[in-house]
Amino acid sequence: MERTKLNRRELLGKTGALLALATAGGTASSSAKAGLHFEMSSDTKGQCATCNYWGGIRKLSKDGKIVSAQSLGYCNNPESHNYHNTTTPETGPMKKWRKWDAIS
Repeated sequence: MERTKLNRRELLGKTGALLALATAGGTASSSAKAGLHFEMSSDTKGQCATCNYWGGIRKLSKDGKIVSAQSLGYCNNPESHNYHNTTTPETGPMKKWRKWDAIS
């Protein structure tokens, strides 16, 4: 059996993808090129992807109705129990949630 070596970035990406899929309760899909992809309504309250303090890779659709997240993120809310922890975009509900500024 042949072993393949992974570099650090590949290893973290693969283990992060597995962790996110294992803990995610919503829609998650994966592709080799794009990595993880989560989508949720921009009206969603109490979840990390729509929180102003969440530091994951995300974007708002042109119509402002869908938040797409492509990674795990870092909680930057000093009032949250997840402060300085990595979370999935769909972690929640959070009592200390604050609406992301990009969402009008």
